Amino acid sequence: LHRGRLTAAHAEQPPPARTNSMVHIEGAVGEATDTGGARFTFHPLPDHAFHLLADADLRERLKQWDLSESMVLAAFRFDQRLERAQAGAFLQDLFNDPAVVACLELPTVRGVRTRLQTPVTSVRSVEVPVTRVRLDLLDRVYEADVAQRDSGYINKCFDRPLEDGLVASDRLRLALLDPESEEWAAFSPGERDELLVRCLRHLCVGGGLCQYEDKMGALVDAVKAVYRDLVRVHKVPGTGGLEVGSWTYQVDAVDGPAGARLFARESPHNFCYVSVDPTKRHVVVWANTYFPLM
Repeated sequence: LHRGRLTAAHAEQPPPARTNSMVHIEGAVGEATDTGGARFTFHPLPDHAFHLLADADLRERLKQWDLSESMVLAAFRFDQRLERAQAGAFLQDLFNDPAVVACLELPTVRGVRTRLQTPVTSVRSVEVPVTRVRLDLLDRVYEADVAQRDSGYINKCFDRPLEDGLVASDRLRLALLDPESEEWAAFSPGERDELLVRCLRHLCVGGGLCQYEDKMGALVDAVKAVYRDLVRVHKVPGTGGLEVGSWTYQVDAVDGPAGARLFARESPHNFCYVSVDPTKRHVVVWANTYFPLM
């Protein structure tokens, strides 16, 4: 697992001129708002305590799920005030920042990591719905008989080929990955788009050498941990209720004249999330490149 530590000194290079990068926010595509010339600058937080990595059992699970050698989980702080409308400029500056680039090493082939080629002149992203402050949405897998509530056992099925070499041999993967299955109805379209369910899907898929779970327990623990790493929840003044105070973006691709690519290969199982806490001025990046078994 790449924790996003700064691994080498980088020569300072002039940052590229900002383009009007296309950013998809809350269902509408538009031009990224510029910040009047001021650039966002970032500083690595190599000692940031991630819940997903704090527990020894979860670290072993990441190895079992074939994520430890391909996944990146890194945290940074930034200096400038951020408004939601500045998301496009923020993301472009993030992927051009030398300190960030030094930390975000994703594999080009299994076991070999490389840095993003800069400059990045466009970032394709979409804001992800993050409304859940509890894990009760995951109970859908029990209600739909995908898994057994008492034991946590994940119900099996006949092997079914899915995209990019993946094979579903249990009903959980059908519920998360196969729109043609009966199990797909376990989550509504809106629920399926929530970051919480996305986390479950990515951890369930793992990498091409993933040794899948027979029970829900470890998956739920890992989802809870990474969700806490990505999402800031605070109390609503006057009501005592909880609400999400961070913003999360799914980054699908980056581009630039030097051939910048976020992922070495195309796969529906790749992912990159950028989660921003505008109050603490922290940003967390969670990303993985999927390499199939064959």
